[in-house]
Amino acid sequence: MNTKLRFVENRYIFYTISGVMLLIALFSLFTKGLNYGIDFKGGNILKVVFEKETDDKAIREVFNKIGTKTQLYFNVDQITIQNVANDKKEFIIQYPVNKIESIEANNVKMMIETELNNEMPYSLEQSSSIGPTIGDELKRQGIIAAFLSCVGILLYLGYRFDFHSAAGVVIAVVHDLIITLGFISIMGSFKNLQITFDTTVLAAILTLLGYSVNDSIVVFDRIRENIRISKNGTAYKQIVNDSINQCISRTINTTITTLLPLFALVLYGGDTLRGFSVSLLFGCLIGTYSSNCLAATCIIDIFKKKGEATKGTDLVPAHN
Repeated sequence: MNTKLRFVENRYIFYTISGVMLLIALFSLFTKGLNYGIDFKGGNILKVVFEKETDDKAIREVFNKIGTKTQLYFNVDQITIQNVANDKKEFIIQYPVNKIESIEANNVKMMIETELNNEMPYSLEQSSSIGPTIGDELKRQGIIAAFLSCVGILLYLGYRFDFHSAAGVVIAVVHDLIITLGFISIMGSFKNLQITFDTTVLAAILTLLGYSVNDSIVVFDRIRENIRISKNGTAYKQIVNDSINQCISRTINTTITTLLPLFALVLYGGDTLRGFSVSLLFGCLIGTYSSNCLAATCIIDIFKKKGEATKGTDLVPAHN
């Protein structure tokens, strides 16, 4: 595909688009935050298979009845009910854990399971609890994992290419991370589209970091090769633009083949994988955009690389 798209010439448009998306994402993250799942905020999980077909509304009514019999430490609105693989009998029910772990809290948990079984007979597939302390620890480890990923990317690319290229990739990765987290936060405003931030969504975020880096590396590798074969005096901006255009065919093919299975997961993966698949689907689109429109073009302005690219300059990586 021999394209002549003006990525470098239109870079200020891309900066504006990215700036607007970042502002919206940060505003949502600071004002609304993320809808953390049981994994991060702690809670009780019941995986049950009812004898008769039912729905989440009927299950909530049972919890309301339980609440009239005894004082529950949580509101019914705090309950999350997931239908497993569109089976009207199998559900995952999540409700908050008592902040103070005690024998009384355990008794309430047992009472809920008993009363639910009396109203709607079921077979219990799984029952587990995650304390708030463990949830906070998982949240901390998730933040550390994302931070270390970015540091590792910067160090490796700084060694393999050069600092400028590494900085461009990390800028794109952080850009993708913030916007994707903002998207997850914004989706929380829509009841039927809400994404719960749990360990599967965290896995999608970390997968996204790798995907975004992979796309950006291809572009910078082509820039490196074009610097080596170009004539002395060729403008760096021209080399960047030509390199992105030369990679665009590969980028489109890679993106399409990645999105197809993700679409399948969104449509047929069920509620359990919906957060993972939707987050990764959106993240891949943003990653493709940043790799081609932001990663390489931003270093032109950040490091003032607008002049000529000649062999032997700092634009050529020191390690082969």
